[in-house]
Amino acid sequence: MKEKFWKSLITHALLVVFLLGSVSGIWLHRRSSIGTRTSADSYLQPPLSYGTYPWTVRSIDTQIISKHWPDVTRDSVREQVALLKALGVNYIAVATPYDRLDDLRIWAEEIHAAGLQVWFRPHWAEWEGDEGLPATMSPEEYLRRTAQFIRANPELFVAGDAFTVAVEAEQVGVGLGKRFLTWDEYRDFLLAEISTANKAFSDIGLEGEVYTNWLSMNGWVVENQFTQELADKLGLIVVDHFVGQSQTIGSLNDPDEIVRRTIRDLDSYYRRWNVPILLGEWGYQIYQEVPEDIQAEVIDKLFTELKTKEYLVGVNYWTHLGNTASIIGDEYGANLQYRKAAEVIRSYYNPLSITEEESSL
Repeated sequence: MKEKFWKSLITHALLVVFLLGSVSGIWLHRRSSIGTRTSADSYLQPPLSYGTYPWTVRSIDTQIISKHWPDVTRDSVREQVALLKALGVNYIAVATPYDRLDDLRIWAEEIHAAGLQVWFRPHWAEWEGDEGLPATMSPEEYLRRTAQFIRANPELFVAGDAFTVAVEAEQVGVGLGKRFLTWDEYRDFLLAEISTANKAFSDIGLEGEVYTNWLSMNGWVVENQFTQELADKLGLIVVDHFVGQSQTIGSLNDPDEIVRRTIRDLDSYYRRWNVPILLGEWGYQIYQEVPEDIQAEVIDKLFTELKTKEYLVGVNYWTHLGNTASIIGDEYGANLQYRKAAEVIRSYYNPLSITEEESSL
């Protein structure tokens, strides 16, 4: 009886060892296939100042329209770009999926024609399951197809643009059954985004001229899943951070508390990782309609505090149209008019455009 017991125990122990070895082998293979053996030169970026004002990056995001509204006409895109340019932006963020090349081309061409830079912030539709497609794309396939996309479409890009290979890559999940098995694998993917894009831009004659380390992620990841090695290689934290905004209709958080919590978190990230910060997405109020005066007040209070931060590269305000945080009002995409918040943003993005009379109001 004892002999049978020990044989059974040994068999089960060997089975566990085999399974653990298999999982470990798969993990090591996936890590190596994503690409971890790269030199420091693979992560080099164009110069980027921080702690200056007006900020080095003064961006407004078009995600709701550029991602979710297909077949927007060129005339409409041109009108939207003109309105944003008048606010003092130097970047306009575009989220059109790589799969919709014709739409993405219109946005890029009109932004460049206005003398502005594009911050490309898309992903493939099969990454998160957009456009009715299944979410089945692997990290390896994502990197391969994105490199091909850059090489096949050199006319989309100019020096000074920013290109985020995969916005908020953590959205596809980390763990068993997810796209990233471990957080190590996720961190490897972040670095591979940069090295892959850098190589592709080098191949089209834009080596060292396009920012590829503007890798947006949420604050929880920055706080809990960064390492100092990762922060040093990225050289920049790009955080999408909407803290303290009530999702309960009719219930609004105190503006001062929203500002306090946002600044507290940004200060904490900088103290911990000691690299500059770009506020990759922030807007108010993203969950519910608020009076224009309150929206303008919250933006003004936060931007006033952000002006004092020596670690700040800039801000990407989310979003221009199509959400309760919009700074442009519309009637089903037509009759575009600035909301009060737009003028507040202009006063920070292009302070020299504000007259003495306006500044005294």
